[in-house]
Amino acid sequence: METTETVEEKIITAAIECLEKYGVQGATNRKIAEMAGINSAAINYYFRSKEVLIQQAMERTLANAFDWKDIDLLPGDTPQEHCIAIFLHLIEGSLNYPGITHAHFFGLLASQDYNALVVKRLNDFVADLMRDLRQRGLQMQEEELQQACIQITSAAFFLILSPKLFLSGFDLDLNAPEQREKFIRSLVHRQLG
Repeated sequence: METTETVEEKIITAAIECLEKYGVQGATNRKIAEMAGINSAAINYYFRSKEVLIQQAMERTLANAFDWKDIDLLPGDTPQEHCIAIFLHLIEGSLNYPGITHAHFFGLLASQDYNALVVKRLNDFVADLMRDLRQRGLQMQEEELQQACIQITSAAFFLILSPKLFLSGFDLDLNAPEQREKFIRSLVHRQLG
């Protein structure tokens, strides 16, 4: 049975595609409407403004990226191996959707907007990661575990935002799966044992 996508869904999907292709500043009402196959007035009709639409698109993509139900299903017999699988999964997603990834961090990086949705989601992610590692049997003091999870997340997301940052100086390219895995394995094992 074929389902019919609502106008709102078409607009959100088009906004996500525009964010991926053009970034936050380039995702105009005209481009979103064109991609959705609607009149641009429909954006204001359904969402009141482009800002509300972009916010909903960002919420949806962040929820998808940090969906713990999916993360929980990732492989890993030990807490460390599961942590490695989580970060490899996040890096792969960011490499598949670099425009969306950069859009999430745009406000934070461009204007130090610490109220950006990505800030709350990353803090929630670190708390979920700590809970997950504990449930999988990792034995560390609470403060030590918190610092380790923050350090792993910080290092991984810095390279997620700039996967070729150390390519010219150190030949590290996170686009290469074997280099990506080696980096994350080393990072996790240094922090979590």
